[in-house]
Amino acid sequence: MLIVGIALCYLLGCSVVMAVSRKFSLAEITGCSFLIGMGLETVFLFLLDIVQLHFTSFLLISLNLVAIIVLNRKFPETLKVFKEKFNDLKASTSAINYVAVFLFCIIAYLFYTITIKNLFWPPAEGDSITSFDKLARVIALEGKLKISLFQYNLQGAAGVYPPLFHGSFSYVYLFGAETPKIVITLFFLSLLTLFYSFVKTYTNTVAAMLFTLVLMATPELYAHAALALGNMPTAAYICPAVLATYIWLDRNDEKYFRMGAIMMGFCVWIRSDAIAFVIAVLCMILLKVWQTKDYKRLFIFAAIAILPFVSWLLYVKLKIQLPQASRFDLSIGYNTYRLSTMLNYTKAYLFALPYREVHGGQLYGIVFVSFFVALLINAALAFKNGIKIVFGNQYLLLAFILVAFGLYFTEFYVINENVQASTIASLMASSFKRGMFYFIPIVLFYTATCHSSKILFGKLEKFRTGA
Repeated sequence: MLIVGIALCYLLGCSVVMAVSRKFSLAEITGCSFLIGMGLETVFLFLLDIVQLHFTSFLLISLNLVAIIVLNRKFPETLKVFKEKFNDLKASTSAINYVAVFLFCIIAYLFYTITIKNLFWPPAEGDSITSFDKLARVIALEGKLKISLFQYNLQGAAGVYPPLFHGSFSYVYLFGAETPKIVITLFFLSLLTLFYSFVKTYTNTVAAMLFTLVLMATPELYAHAALALGNMPTAAYICPAVLATYIWLDRNDEKYFRMGAIMMGFCVWIRSDAIAFVIAVLCMILLKVWQTKDYKRLFIFAAIAILPFVSWLLYVKLKIQLPQASRFDLSIGYNTYRLSTMLNYTKAYLFALPYREVHGGQLYGIVFVSFFVALLINAALAFKNGIKIVFGNQYLLLAFILVAFGLYFTEFYVINENVQASTIASLMASSFKRGMFYFIPIVLFYTATCHSSKILFGKLEKFRTGA
């Protein structure tokens, strides 16, 4: 039954992707299918709960089949498209790129090893045991989102989180899974596949494989590919949400507008604090549409991205009705100790430095250091060749990173320590540290596709081919 559930999830997601556009690459279709499919499965759970129908595996199978049939009214054409894509793939791999094959083998081996650990080690993390996995098990047993745990205040800290993450656990439990961590593996696979595809859009296969390997081997992110926590899956949604939107703005390719908007909606359907990234993406779009005056696109994107956030807030207020103290203290003002502590941790993370119990280099490897090095090199080249030639539309990506990081930093600065039952130092060493995952694919994408990297990998490709 578990295979049936996962297959339906992929088919549902694939049906939506093909309905959005038939021009996506195979890698994009593969990566998006699970993310969109699993997102929609949890939307089904939400809607069934709203109409007070207890969900079961049979009911979900029925809903999936109806949705897949409706979305595949032009099934013969879809098959023809896939056949053409596989033929193109076969033609593109006729000349073996040994460097790319070598890098792919390393990626495949690392993926295999972390998957083995993931599938044979049940959820053992504190947050998962006390919240995510516990919620998922009871949701699957009771067939509803507002479960009996809320009556006794036993839901845990994640009880009011949007349902995508623990809902994905519930989904596989409904289909007979003994452990829900198969979805962690599939989230990780989707992240790697989509990142590779987006980088490949701007550079060659070797560069795309190399930076996918760097993304995968980022120590803390790689470790979380075997943990039942929601930060890595959130990064799996933020990556296509931001990068697809950037590609749309850069190349005016309509299909990426749709992908970016859908994925951004799921970002706040997995974590409400991802609203900071929605605001940052809207700022990125505004910078572009300011020139074109096409504000309609901005409003459409905002509506799709914010609707899930508002829907969940209303659900929590009107149906769950938990008395909640504010997580944020907006009257905090200027606090020297708090700001100093946060800046010291941030400096350690960004510049691979030690501070107290953390070491940025051990957590994130070369990710952020390589980004700043690339930024400095490009700034130097801009003096010689001109800002427009060197940076092009990538100023949009840099603006997103700056705004998103500023908003995310501010969210932690105004956190109410009493409500969180944690000091700011503890939050920076745990929650903020995991939240840095959201920026890793974005800064690596910039590093891989910036002006200086294109020059470097162009020369390496000429050397490899002897051209």
